[in-house]
Amino acid sequence: MPIGLEQSSATLKVSQRKIVPSGNEVDSTLLEILAELKKSVPGQQFDMWFSCLRIFSINESSITFITPNDFIKAWLYSNYKDIFSSAVYRVLNSSREVIFLTEDEALRQSLALTPAFNDAATLHTELPASNRHMSSLNGYYRFENFIVGPCNRLAHAAAVAVSESPGLAYNPLFIHGASGLGKTHLLRAIHSVLLSRRTVKTLYLSCEQFVNHFISTIRSNKWDEFRNLYRSLDVLLLDDIQFFENLQGCREEFFHTFNALYNARKQIVITSDCPPEYLKSLEDRLVSRFKWGLLCSVDSPTLETRVAIIEKKASLMNINLTHDFASYLAEHIPGNIRELEGAIVRLGKELKVTRNAITLDFIKKVIREITGNKKSVSIEAILHAVSDRFNVSISQLQSKSRTRSLTLPRQITMYLSRKLTNMSLTEIGGFLGGRDHSTVIHADEKIMELLKKDKNLLFVLQKIESELQR
Repeated sequence: MPIGLEQSSATLKVSQRKIVPSGNEVDSTLLEILAELKKSVPGQQFDMWFSCLRIFSINESSITFITPNDFIKAWLYSNYKDIFSSAVYRVLNSSREVIFLTEDEALRQSLALTPAFNDAATLHTELPASNRHMSSLNGYYRFENFIVGPCNRLAHAAAVAVSESPGLAYNPLFIHGASGLGKTHLLRAIHSVLLSRRTVKTLYLSCEQFVNHFISTIRSNKWDEFRNLYRSLDVLLLDDIQFFENLQGCREEFFHTFNALYNARKQIVITSDCPPEYLKSLEDRLVSRFKWGLLCSVDSPTLETRVAIIEKKASLMNINLTHDFASYLAEHIPGNIRELEGAIVRLGKELKVTRNAITLDFIKKVIREITGNKKSVSIEAILHAVSDRFNVSISQLQSKSRTRSLTLPRQITMYLSRKLTNMSLTEIGGFLGGRDHSTVIHADEKIMELLKKDKNLLFVLQKIESELQR
């Protein structure tokens, strides 16, 4: 079964018995295993040896972890394998062989088992029919599971075009946006499509994995092998390019890899948390090359798109969630798409454990658990904080006046109220001059857009939030 590398935020879980539709459950499995280990290991040792681990794969007979280097791998085998086996047994309810791989070994194993790098026909035919295209990427990350909205329509269309005509449609394709908005989903969806084409050599990896491979190559001095690997690809999919900043040698190697692939008309797709021009530590020659193709952004989803994401995720997990409850979740989970998906995973686990019917109280309980034990903030406190910071009166913020000097502070009040209180959109709007929920949504989206561009405003709001939650 082809297994691929994933970042720790969305590590792949593959079982011959079951393909899990979301990386969130794998994260949960890893957290449960680490929690069990923490019971047996002193805190300092835990932080030193275990906090850096990621899951590479899980099947009926084994579980494989990725370690940062050979030293940690050897130490875990020598000193902690039995403890790991016990923890895995308690979490998964069955005995599994515990295997440790270094980053470099995991990458090589991933490529050896990927159809693009192996001619063995049995790689697909040994899998059940429904799972034959479940290669190195999680089955959830397909185009049909990506919710398209105004926030990501261009990026989605470009990704589909690249998957259909790699090297011809948009090259390079550079997708940028904040964390958790769907960039990696699109990258994996492209990879999933291309892996079904046995003649296309395609590789998906994170920037961190490229850096680790580069560092291991410095130690091994196997530069021909390193360069041949990347420059023989038909498609390179590189996630989170911003981590190249301040790594000059690695950037230099990637620059030449980029040139080699581009000149050979091979497809390059890159994601970043910001546009190329904001990657200050990257050389101009590299930034300019990122602009040769198509730049597109993924932005924060509208409320309607957030509801659709929740409904889709619930459907995939066979959770019967009404539109009203999906809307309530979308309003009260203030984070990104990844956090919305995590909320549904948590909801599903609660349902399995308690077997309760879904009620509003049940939904509220899940929301409280997700948002943690942060201090409850009242809208009155927010009004006072914004009033003091922007030198406007509370009565002005609550008035129906549309004076320009009041627009930003009022929008900030709505943004903070939505983020820090449990009030509904209608309640927030009603408290601020009887405005409707669409005004609150617009204010929230406007402030989030401003925060991407205005670092000073970001600092101010972070300071206000910190003071409110003391």
